[in-house]
Amino acid sequence: MAYSINPNLPKARAFAMQLLICEQLPLLVVARKCGVHRSTVWRWKCKWSELNRNVQFTNPNRPTRPVSLDNKLLACVWRIPTNTSRPYFHPWSVPDEIIRQILAAREKLKRCAEVVWQYVVTVLKLDVSLSSVRRILRRHHCFDGARKNRVRPDNPRRPKPTAPGELVQTDTIHHVDRYSGKRLYFYTVIDLHTRLAYAKMATNLRPGLAAEAVLEAEKMFGFNFSMVQSDNGPEYGRYFEQQIQSHNIQTRHSRLHRPNDNAHIERFNRTIQTECIGYCWRKSVPLSRQQTNLNRYLDYYNHERVHLGIQMRTPAGMLQSY
Repeated sequence: MAYSINPNLPKARAFAMQLLICEQLPLLVVARKCGVHRSTVWRWKCKWSELNRNVQFTNPNRPTRPVSLDNKLLACVWRIPTNTSRPYFHPWSVPDEIIRQILAAREKLKRCAEVVWQYVVTVLKLDVSLSSVRRILRRHHCFDGARKNRVRPDNPRRPKPTAPGELVQTDTIHHVDRYSGKRLYFYTVIDLHTRLAYAKMATNLRPGLAAEAVLEAEKMFGFNFSMVQSDNGPEYGRYFEQQIQSHNIQTRHSRLHRPNDNAHIERFNRTIQTECIGYCWRKSVPLSRQQTNLNRYLDYYNHERVHLGIQMRTPAGMLQSY
């Protein structure tokens, strides 16, 4: 029998068996009606007989007297379930004793699969791969409920940006020097209603600098911020929240591994990297010159560059029309 995940196959087999046994149609006729080969119907008949082996169709006390099958057939099981495609045995399968030791190590350590594998290999001296340990722990549901919540419990609801400053997104661009490995950071801010954008360049990654970028953007835009949304990076931790909330601005964070929650600021980061700052840190260019180019581009972005998302208007024109 071919393996399938079609949920209607047991019902189709039951219909074939009723035609074959109840209506006593020939095997070839049943096969044509069901659209399968006659050998398939015969295999279904063998499985049906195995399912109903406890149903007694004859009377041994009176073998010459015919038995009525109406009541007997009502007690039969007609639906033939699909067998699983999982093999019963594999020559490369991990022995049960090793599986028990891996589960015992997981229960003892309460750590991830990598730590359990290191303990099993170095301490217990078992020859097992990391992928096997991961598969065993996953099959035995050792990580159910251990995943960190994607949404923080204290996260406020996301408002609809119907007015300037109602929802502002912020993020950080990391620029790495190809030769020295040093980093240059750009703290970016964008207002979702007007699309006004701001960026600040720094050589350090600190929550205080991220908060300063948001407050400077609020001062430059000319209106108050109601809520600032960021990702879960280290620069947007508790100190960042304290500095922002001290200016009567709410803070919220996007879901873990969901960059689409900050789609507007991510798109702005791509735009500014493509049109201004590039994708890596060019140390040959002085920082003062890079800051001058950044300020010049921000002025062009906010006052001259039109946006499809705001009906081919500029962010400054969007703010004036409000």
